[in-house]
Amino acid sequence: MTLYQSELKYFLRSPVIWLIMSLTAFISAWSFLLSIELFTVLQVKFAGMSDAPTITQGVIAPFISSQAKILVFITAIIGGLSFARLSHNNGWSLIHLSYFSEFKLVTQKYFALLLVCLLFILPSILAVMSLTFISGSQLLPIMMMLLGLLLLMLWMVALTMMISSFVNNSGFAILLSLIVLMALLLISQSAIGAQWGKNWLQILSPFYQFFQFSKNTVPLASLGYFIFGIIIFLWVVKIRIVHKRLVL
Repeated sequence: MTLYQSELKYFLRSPVIWLIMSLTAFISAWSFLLSIELFTVLQVKFAGMSDAPTITQGVIAPFISSQAKILVFITAIIGGLSFARLSHNNGWSLIHLSYFSEFKLVTQKYFALLLVCLLFILPSILAVMSLTFISGSQLLPIMMMLLGLLLLMLWMVALTMMISSFVNNSGFAILLSLIVLMALLLISQSAIGAQWGKNWLQILSPFYQFFQFSKNTVPLASLGYFIFGIIIFLWVVKIRIVHKRLVL
């Protein structure tokens, strides 16, 4: 059994994971239906407005933004468990005895975690795409926002994996990952450090870069931010595995 299969087996057989998945699915479905209902009620007031918000602006964009906040908790749990749990039951020893290279170990674990996290937001993505086709909304802006959401998920999973590789306790790894991600979320909403109309502190937050995908153009700077960050985090995890193998 490969590490990829082992990771999937661990998470998909965990009752806690399925409980969290059910809870997040309920919250997402409830907020999605509530947004549609509120938008429908306000259509009477929007009828007299020359610049009335579209269904993309009133329902889809806020819903995708809410999914980004839900991903904070999901990636903190999934990524926090990735390496920290190996401190129990000789998990690091098994990695030490594995004949796979460090790069392959990192990529297999990373893609397994991504698949698990994707299962959490897949129903929301399908709901957004269904509403897009039913309402006849423009597809490009919505695809851009979904691309930003997926890149944000890739970035946060890589970050939480890196945090987990330095921690020996699963609970502390999840808590630390949650604190770091929440701090980054708060930075994106902060007005501290704004100079010449630009808040340079916000640029450090992945959530600020995620919001740049709400435009009709591809934000190359934000795209580079996510790709470069993912590579750096996974490279640090690779070095951590090399260190662990040398120690063991």
